[in-house]
Amino acid sequence: MSWDIVRAVVMGFRHDLPEWVRYPLLALGCTLLVHHGLGWLRERFGAPLERSGADHGSGEAVQESEADVR
Repeated sequence: MSWDIVRAVVMGFRHDLPEWVRYPLLALGCTLLVHHGLGWLRERFGAPLERSGADHGSGEAVQESEADVR
């Protein structure tokens, strides 16, 4: 069934939709795909999420690395 949905979407993009509708929808789909992929990579490889500006004023000390400083 998923293959049929993909085929229907591809056929709609190729023939039925005008260009002024087709290209923004294609750009939106690509943007969502990249956003999802980057989120998956961030989760997979454990990169820390950036904290919001409100958290920076809390006065907590954050150690960036485990290296000794002399």
